Amino acid sequence: MEQASIRRIRWKRWLCVVGTFLLLAASQSMAASISWSVSVFDGPLGGCGHWVDRPGYGRCWYPAYVSSNWYPYCEGYWMWTDQGWYWVSTEQWAWATYHYGRWMYDSYYGWVWTPDTEWGPSWVSWREGGGYCGWAPLPPGAVFGVNGEVVYRNGPVPDRFFMFVEIGHFGEPIHRNLVIVNKTTIINRTVNITKITRVNGRVINNGPKVNEIQRVSARKLTDPVPRAALERRTNAPVSESAPKETRPATAQEPRQPVNEEKRPTAEPAPRRESTPPSQQAPPRVNQPPERDRGEPSPAKSNPSANRPDRPDTAKQPPNPPPNRPRPEQKKEEPKKSEQSGN
Repeated sequence: MEQASIRRIRWKRWLCVVGTFLLLAASQSMAASISWSVSVFDGPLGGCGHWVDRPGYGRCWYPAYVSSNWYPYCEGYWMWTDQGWYWVSTEQWAWATYHYGRWMYDSYYGWVWTPDTEWGPSWVSWREGGGYCGWAPLPPGAVFGVNGEVVYRNGPVPDRFFMFVEIGHFGEPIHRNLVIVNKTTIINRTVNITKITRVNGRVINNGPKVNEIQRVSARKLTDPVPRAALERRTNAPVSESAPKETRPATAQEPRQPVNEEKRPTAEPAPRRESTPPSQQAPPRVNQPPERDRGEPSPAKSNPSANRPDRPDTAKQPPNPPPNRPRPEQKKEEPKKSEQSGN
């Protein structure tokens, strides 16, 4: 009897332990299955761009008021972190479009972004060699294996999408007018070094070796670029200074998808470069109300209006009105002189 009771007690304890592990695993799987939707990007990105439907990709987003030579990952700088190369950008949509989703080039809209929910320090492909280092946005559907190799859905990234800088300038702030794009001689001297891995659920974007970049870089690659230097280089306010994983607010009410036409009737004009102050037109001074267009202005009809006034002694007395007789003061003076003589 005692051995049977001991066995029953051991059996119950074993069942409790197994049940605890099963409940823990179930709770973890449920927590993993609860994920936020890409619809949370609608509101924040809708204020600085447009959502469109593209065949084969669904809802995509593209920025408004950018120049014709604009590229993703061309306004900001690279920073080395424990998750590899992190892209710090000065653009207001950087928190979403450079750390979630992918970029592709559309023949009509240009560069468009496809949303996703997985965060990464940057989603780019790398090339290096011949004293140059380059990167290009990863397209939608690009996945990576255990060893870091990237598998593309519709072929590798075209060579014309890579932006290159000299290795010595890799650590400096990047601007679209400073990168080299679509130059065959540089592309032929470089090789693909893309290696993206996942460690403990965290995405690691390795890219070029940080030791080699640091050896020829004047800036410490693990520190942010000073705000003043970045604004002077890119001529834009700094919106992000340190790597951080930013998620959209899940409590925000998602907006309904916007079904736009393939060719929208009204699109914002591309951003134009600002005119130097020396070439800007002077401010308009408030002018008096214009006269009748048939009557010339006094300044135009009188060419001597701008001449300096003559001395008062040279001014002629004004002519009297035509209907009033001339005064006879000069004729009366001789009579007085005659009377005084007599």
